[in-house]
Amino acid sequence: MSGSMIFLIQALVLIALPVAVLRFCRLKGIIPLVVVQIVVGIALGPTLFGRVAPELYRTFFNAEALAPLSGIASVAVVIFGLITGLHFDAAILRNNGRGTLLIAMANIAVPIAAGFAGGLLIFVLHQQELGPGISPIYFPIAFGICVSVAALPVLGEILREMNLLGSRIGHVALALAGINDAILYILLAVLLMVVAAETSAGLGLVATIVLTPLYLFVMVRLVRPRLGQLVTTRLHNGEVRERALVAVGVVTLASALAMEALGLSSILGAFVAGAVMPPELRKPILDRLQAPTLALLMPFFFSITGLQTLVDPSSSLFLEAFIVATVVSVAGIMSGTAIAARLMGETWSFSLGLGALLQTKGLMEIVVLKIFLDAGVLPISVFAALISMTVFSTAIAMPLAWLLLRPADRE
Repeated sequence: MSGSMIFLIQALVLIALPVAVLRFCRLKGIIPLVVVQIVVGIALGPTLFGRVAPELYRTFFNAEALAPLSGIASVAVVIFGLITGLHFDAAILRNNGRGTLLIAMANIAVPIAAGFAGGLLIFVLHQQELGPGISPIYFPIAFGICVSVAALPVLGEILREMNLLGSRIGHVALALAGINDAILYILLAVLLMVVAAETSAGLGLVATIVLTPLYLFVMVRLVRPRLGQLVTTRLHNGEVRERALVAVGVVTLASALAMEALGLSSILGAFVAGAVMPPELRKPILDRLQAPTLALLMPFFFSITGLQTLVDPSSSLFLEAFIVATVVSVAGIMSGTAIAARLMGETWSFSLGLGALLQTKGLMEIVVLKIFLDAGVLPISVFAALISMTVFSTAIAMPLAWLLLRPADRE
C-alpha cells in the first residue's frame, strides 16, 4: 500500500469516525464532539488498536506513516494557539467587574493549590516509577496547572449546544474561561522558562527574561497596529480575504518561532499573536479559521497524542494519578468557583452551574499536557492518566450543568 493511500485512510478515519460515533451513540447535545475526538485518538493508539490489531497498527502508524500526520498536527496546534488568543479579550477584566475577577482568582487558585498537593502526593508515593528526571518541584506545579485548566473554545461550543450563549451565565462563564486561559499561559511561560534554563534549552534564563519583554513590546507596539492596518484594508463585506489571512499566518508563525527560540513553546507565541489582534478583526478571522481547524486539523493532533497515550488500568501509578487528578480537578474547580460566586451574591444554582461549566478542558488541556510531556516535566504514565482525566472532566461538564442549573439561570 502506497504512502498516499495510507495517509488518506488515516485522514478519513480521523475526521469521519468521531462524528459517526457521536451520531450512532446518540450523544449529540450530551457530550461535546471534542471528547469523542480525543477518545478516538486514544483508541487508535497502543491502548486499543495496538493491542487488538498489532499488524495493522504497525502498518498505519509506523515511523514513516506518522511523518505526514506529525506535520499537520504541528500546524494544527499552532493555529489552535492563535484561535485561543483570538478568543481572549483583555476588556473582560474591565467589563465584568470586580466580582468576576474575584471568582476567576478562586477558580484558578483553589484547584492549583489542591493539584499541587495531589501532585506532591503522587511524587512521594511513586518517585521510582516516575523516573530520575522528574523534578519534585516542577512535577507538582505542572500537575496543579493541568487540573485547573478551563478551555474557552470548547466551552463556547458547549454553551452553543446548550443554548446558553446569550444568557448571563454563559457570559460570565466565558469571561472566567478567558481569564483562566490568560493566567494559564503566563504560568506555562514562567515554568517553561525555568525548566529551559536548567536543561540548557533555548537562550538561557537571563536572555529569556531580558528578551521576552522586548518580544512582547514589539508584538503590542509595532506588530499589532501594522497588522491591524494591513488586514483592515483587505476586509471585504466584513470578511477576511486570502492575502490578509496570509499576513495573519506569517505573524503567527514568526511569533511561534520567536517563542520557541526563547526556550518556551511555539503555542505560546501563537497565543500572543491572537491576543494582540485588534478587537474588530477577531471575529472575521475566527469565522475563517475556527471551524476548519477544529473539525479538519485538530483530529490529526489527537492521533499523534493518542499514539503517545497508553492507558493501563493495571498500573497503580496510572490509577492513583487519574483518581487524584480527577477528584482535585472536579472538587477544586467546583468549590472554588461556586463558593466565590455565592459570596458575590449569586444563587447556589447559578454558582454550582458555573462550576460545572468550567469543568470543560478539551483541546486546551491536551495542548498543555503535550507541552509538559515534550519539556520532560511529566512522565508518559502520568500524561496518560491526565489525558483520561481530561476526557472525564470535559464529558461531565454538559450533563452536570443541565442537572444543576434552574430554568431561570438558563435565560
